[in-house]
Parts: sequence; C-alpha cells; structure tokens
Amino acid sequence: MIRIGFLISLTCLIVACALAAWGWMATPEGAQIPVHFGPTGEADRYGGKAEALLTMPAFLAGLTLLMSIVPKIDPRGDNVRRSRGVLVTAWIIGAVTLLGAQVMAVYHALGGSIPPDMMARGVVLFIVVTSIVIGLVIARARPNFFVGVRTPWTLSSDLSWDKTHRWASRVFLAIGLLGLVAFFLLPPATVTIGLIAAMLAGSLGLAIYSWWVWKNDPKRETLSPEDA
Repeated sequence: MIRIGFLISLTCLIVACALAAWGWMATPEGAQIPVHFGPTGEADRYGGKAEALLTMPAFLAGLTLLMSIVPKIDPRGDNVRRSRGVLVTAWIIGAVTLLGAQVMAVYHALGGSIPPDMMARGVVLFIVVTSIVIGLVIARARPNFFVGVRTPWTLSSDLSWDKTHRWASRVFLAIGLLGLVAFFLLPPATVTIGLIAAMLAGSLGLAIYSWWVWKNDPKRETLSPEDA
C-alpha cells in the first residue's frame, strides 16, 4: 500500500513539474500571478514566476521523499506499517492538494480566471471531503511520530492514543458532515471560517482530552518517578 502512495505522489510530482515548465515558458518575465486567496475566493497576494510555479513542485518533492522513508526513520516503524492505510490516505490527500494548487497557479499564469465564488465553494468542498475521509480512517492509526494526533500525551500512553483517535474520528466526521450541510445553506466564506474555527477548537479539545486520559493511565510513561 505504501508503494501505491509513492506511485501516486510521484505521478503528481511529474505532472506538477511538467505544468511548471509549461507555465514558465508561456509566462513573460515580471508577471504577477495570484498565489493566495482569501475566504471569499478573491486573490489577496501575488508573486513572481518562481514563487507561483516552483513552490508546489518543491513541496511535492519533499512530501514524496519524506513519506516514502517514514517507516524506516520512525522509531515505531512497525506501527507506521500497521497504520499504512492512514499514512497513505494522508499522503494522497497532501499530494493531490499540492497538485491542485499547481494546476490553479499555472491556469492563472496562462491568463485564466476562476470566479471567486466558485473558488470559495471549491475550497469548502475540499475541506469537507478531507475532514470526512480523515474521520473514516484516523481511528486505525497506531502510535507513531508522523501520522495521527501526536501530542506529548498520546505519544507516551497507548491508552491515550487509542481513546483520543477514536474521538478524533467522531470529531472530524462531525465537522465534515456539518460542513457539508452548511455548504448548501450558507455563503462559502462563512462556511470556510466556520470550518477553520471548528478544526482549531476540535484539535484543542482532542489535545486536552489526550492529556486527561494520559493523566489517568497507570501505565503511562513519565519523565521521572515523582511524576507517577
């Protein structure tokens, strides 16, 4: 399964590099290309060719290299391999996200324009789908240093890891499903801000919960005998 993630990520990297070359040759020197968009879908920052066309391929190269060696460099490599479904899911989401950003950058570099409302709705839908997918798989993650809810407490208590990830599954599913309903009822900018706020609040809640479970786990790892 990790090989599948590598092949998909490598394919995304090759396509991103080809798009970068195409966009570079077709874009005049000094051109200013949108590189960041606000919640309403309006471009709020512009950059030159190098920033707009080369950033995503660079990130994709780093992602492909890092994720392919994670099972070898993680101290809990066996657990990473047991969590390969979660690892590959996160890997593919990251690779596809970066490739999508590259497609949009090249499209804008070539003179294309995406209506702000369509851009904003696309971002909302992407966040919603990503949250639902993460919610469906994250409970299967085993303790490791690269994938999952990694707090000091989940990494030093297997009980905290297991319980926190079961709750993380419910939290991300709930955020995704509520976001999907909001997608049809509210303006996309409002939904985007709400989703980001929900993600931050959910992450904070999971961190606090992981500490509480760790504190009550008699088998937790501690820094010194006095901590027990």
